Amino acid sequence: MKIIESYTLNTQTVIFLVWIQNIQNIHGSNSPWVTWWAYEGIAGPQHWGYLNPDWVLCQSGKFQSPINIEPRWLLYDPKLRRMSLDLPTTVNGTFKNAGNNLIFTLDTTVLYNGNFSDGPLLYTYKLSQVHIHIGQNNSHGSEHRIDGKSFAAEIHFVCYNVNLFKSLPEARAMPYGVAILAVFVEITQSSENNNQALSILFDKASSIPQQNQETRVHDFNLKALIPETNYYVTYEGSFTHPGCQETVTWVIINRPIFIRASQIDRIRFLQKRQIDSQMTLLEGNIRPLMPLNNRVVRTNINYHRTVGLCDMKRTSFYEGLFQDVVISSPICASYFFQER
Repeated sequence: MKIIESYTLNTQTVIFLVWIQNIQNIHGSNSPWVTWWAYEGIAGPQHWGYLNPDWVLCQSGKFQSPINIEPRWLLYDPKLRRMSLDLPTTVNGTFKNAGNNLIFTLDTTVLYNGNFSDGPLLYTYKLSQVHIHIGQNNSHGSEHRIDGKSFAAEIHFVCYNVNLFKSLPEARAMPYGVAILAVFVEITQSSENNNQALSILFDKASSIPQQNQETRVHDFNLKALIPETNYYVTYEGSFTHPGCQETVTWVIINRPIFIRASQIDRIRFLQKRQIDSQMTLLEGNIRPLMPLNNRVVRTNINYHRTVGLCDMKRTSFYEGLFQDVVISSPICASYFFQER
């Protein structure tokens, strides 16, 4: 699989990067120009590391995210405990069109917004933000992939280490500072499967069509965005936007939630402002896949159970996506993400 798309440096791109470097030499990281970034073009992921000296990990980091999760390389770890998700019934916060991202920030004036602990986490992490990632189409909408397969969207629950730090900005640059819980989103035609909590957020997005607009969200059932399962995949990685700090423990939940295609389509028509003040559509906010670089990807799903013959058929929550594709395994041919 091609990890990072090749990008030809034309004359305009080279001039732009030299210009950015000159601005950095004059103003350093305080220049407003070096905070301008995008998911495509000359300010896209291929060049994030050049736009700001504080973003060098975007270019040279070895623990970068997102990744492609290959079932044959998953390590079953029987010591991985169940995640403890201590969430209130409802929360309040602000939903913002940040241009490149849609961010739901929970109110900091509330002492208790929800804590994540146990599982692969050695500390307690406090929920701070929820990020929504989509693609230009529903067949390529998630940042992480499973065996090369993408989902319609991906939701990130961004938490910071409350035992050691006082806020997300403080924690994001520190070891073990951040945990991100990732939930995949699939398309459904059924109103029964449609996630009502996610529908509320997507409907709210229509009221913030332009960059930097925001709206209040009250009594939101955040817990409904997280599927009911005890199974997950975890690895050590980074933020998927600048400055790509390698301080994130990722926990990718084994089950998806569902939304109608028409609701995701609304988000693609939100606007963002580029540096020349021209308005463009959000369309997608996905970073390309990054190399695994010999990192260990662990799971508490014992799908390599060797009972009987290796061709024993097994079901999967994602078998509709994989169309019963059998994954080669050093132990036995198996289906991915079967909970046991």
